Amino acid sequence: MKALILAAGFGTRMSPITNIIPKPLIPVVNVPVIEYNIHFLKYHGVKEIFINLHHNGSKIAKVLGTGKKYGVKLTYMHEKEILGTGGAIGNMKELVEEPFIVINSDTIFDFDFDEMISSHFCSGRKVTLGVVLSDSRDSRAVLTVDEKNIIVRMLETSRYSTVPEGNAIFTGIHIIDPSVLDYIPNDVFVSITNYVYQRMIGGEDIINAFVINGKWWDMGTPDDYIECNFELLKLLPFKYFNPYEKYKLKPEIINNESLVIMGDQVKIPAVPLLPPLILGNGSDLESLDHAGPNLIVGDKVKLKEKSDSVNAIYFSNSDGSRILFGKKGKIFY
Repeated sequence: MKALILAAGFGTRMSPITNIIPKPLIPVVNVPVIEYNIHFLKYHGVKEIFINLHHNGSKIAKVLGTGKKYGVKLTYMHEKEILGTGGAIGNMKELVEEPFIVINSDTIFDFDFDEMISSHFCSGRKVTLGVVLSDSRDSRAVLTVDEKNIIVRMLETSRYSTVPEGNAIFTGIHIIDPSVLDYIPNDVFVSITNYVYQRMIGGEDIINAFVINGKWWDMGTPDDYIECNFELLKLLPFKYFNPYEKYKLKPEIINNESLVIMGDQVKIPAVPLLPPLILGNGSDLESLDHAGPNLIVGDKVKLKEKSDSVNAIYFSNSDGSRILFGKKGKIFY
């Protein structure tokens, strides 16, 4: 199977960080978030990946390259005018002849994707969407999935005469049959959910839902981003990817309850290190009197005497002059 990673958006909810760093390159535990998606897809047998680009697209392509370092082939689809999720997916018309995968660049998954692929082909449906069950009080629960795993409501469109309460959240991972692409006009801004999936649900087509039995993180807001980082500190490595490999730490010796990882040439005095924390290559904490818990320091970051060292994330090469506050911590970039 082939896959498309959606990476063209402006990432406005993470502004002003995304004015400088495109959202797909924002680091999660010191690794660009889009790399998690590449490793996830590769682990499940996907070797040919397309990435649509617009905002700061050249920066993304420069970091990822041809895909050789990940063991996959990356092909970039540059959009002069941003086309939305539907327009980007529509550009796959001449590139696929069998069902393909679409995944957002700013989400992280940890579940058995092979089960979702199997569900798609067994269902005989044109589309399968990965969902997580939720309560109708959650504003994101704008889908309703019935007992047969059929999506009977999306947004305000329903297969019924009345709109049922939502009970599921769409996670942004799709498996799509190429026939669906006929719904999408060429070179026009289109939302796949509003323009295509709502029409399918309102018509005769049935959309299959796969309920994810695992984990899903969405980097939509600063709070979501901070929470994801600190949660992953306690959960990593994944079966499909170990971001600690570059620190020469073998997965079997990681104790997440007392996780302290230091890269090469770290400068740190003899002070309490309160886990979990990770200190990138060349980081300098010599001015601190303690560090952690919940501290992620990127490469070549020098912390000053009064720098935050609890519930804080420092991007690589950060001098701490730019700060984004969240309820759960601070981001220095």
